Amino acid sequence: MKTLYFDCFSGISGDMTLAALVDLGIEQDLLIRELRKINLPGWEIKFSETVKHGISAKQTDVILDESTHSHHHTPKEHSHVHRTMTDIVSLIDNSSISLKSKELAKNIFMRLAIAEAKIHGTTPDKVHFHEVGAVDSIIDIVGVAICLDILSPDRIFSSVLCDGYGFTHCQHGTIPVPVPAVVEMIAARGIVFRQTNIEGELITPTGAAIILEVSEKFGAMPEMKISKIGYGAGKKDFSLPNLLRVVWGETFEQIHPDSILIIETNIDDSTPEQIGYTMDKLFEAGAKDVYFTPIYMKKNRPATQLTVLCDEKQVTRMEQILFTETSTIGLRKLKADRICLPREIVNVTTPYGEVQAKKISFGSQTHFALEYEDARRLAREKNVPLIEIYRSFR
Repeated sequence: MKTLYFDCFSGISGDMTLAALVDLGIEQDLLIRELRKINLPGWEIKFSETVKHGISAKQTDVILDESTHSHHHTPKEHSHVHRTMTDIVSLIDNSSISLKSKELAKNIFMRLAIAEAKIHGTTPDKVHFHEVGAVDSIIDIVGVAICLDILSPDRIFSSVLCDGYGFTHCQHGTIPVPVPAVVEMIAARGIVFRQTNIEGELITPTGAAIILEVSEKFGAMPEMKISKIGYGAGKKDFSLPNLLRVVWGETFEQIHPDSILIIETNIDDSTPEQIGYTMDKLFEAGAKDVYFTPIYMKKNRPATQLTVLCDEKQVTRMEQILFTETSTIGLRKLKADRICLPREIVNVTTPYGEVQAKKISFGSQTHFALEYEDARRLAREKNVPLIEIYRSFR
């Protein structure tokens, strides 16, 4: 399986991530063409070579025209454009980048919005992003989403996150390191985290939002056949090389227990339309499965139990959807082990044409399951019953 591993030995930021993925092999011109699809004027992006402690790496610089302020200035020198979550979602949705890139970029921003909302005592849609709303940070996040869509890894992992200590400056004044948004996002994800003896900010809110959204596990690099390595450099210099290393390779899937999170809630005062819409939203946000079970609650009231299966990294987003789209005031969360057989999407031939199918393996046995959406497309194109498409492949 195609696997991407983030080695965050010196923390992570948005510009380091984008630079590392370009150093890994993403074509710069292709990335810039995709970024130009966002209606965000007044910027240029430059990738340059640099060296940190004898290690060559890529560095990202977003260069803004005179009407837009750069992140190289201090807060006292200018005021960043303040964008709300609604503004950023609209900006991304109105672009012509791929749907997968759009969803990932919005999920990264939402993860940060949820954390900022909790810190400032407001709701995600009302959060003003300040620095993260600046053009350069939007370029970083959307650029990373585009790169990951191009790579399309099957699995993404990360090392254990570590940050420095001390204080840093932002729009609100002097704040401690790790900064509040980073701590909040790490706590919400429930992962292991450590602080180092390096004075300074190693993990930025943008970097934390990216890695906490995309990585399924945090720990040592899995056994893998490495094919490429990329390095992205930060702007600061520390006693250790201020680099993010990304490793691209192949892992060999084995049948072993994996963990999954089960979220349940009982609902007796939301309309069928509302909970149906909620199911769509949950699937769009990356839920592995969503289903309803008819139940009876106290006083014999008919109700619905809504169950969501998701990765642990998605729990914050799922909670936000459930609390905003339904009338529920409480959730149950359970961690469970599951076993999944190795599978991949392949093209298969039927008498009516090609259709996508899931290839599933177990030992020496292999079987195929047609993908419903693709089978439906073929049935409509050929004007035959859907069941005939399935029968013709057996």
